[in-house]
Amino acid sequence: MPFMTSVERIGMKKGIEQGLKQGMEQGVEKGRKEGLYEAISLGLEIKFGTDGLALMEKILRIESLKRIESLKEAIRTAKELGDIDKLI
Repeated sequence: MPFMTSVERIGMKKGIEQGLKQGMEQGVEKGRKEGLYEAISLGLEIKFGTDGLALMEKILRIESLKRIESLKEAIRTAKELGDIDKLI
């Protein structure tokens, strides 16, 4: 690597730090989503049996963490599987 000025070194260091931070944030979000998907799957199976698991294909396409969390909470109060399906 050719000689780098102090400004270039500072810029490179900031770029690396920012990249690491973004990578960690993305990893944490991915882990949260996977945990929520598992909780939803379990909740659907417990409450609605194997019929509930049929919704997982649709649910796994949802990217919004807020929507996924809302679905998890909705399972508690849903009376019918259709109530959950409407939210997807």
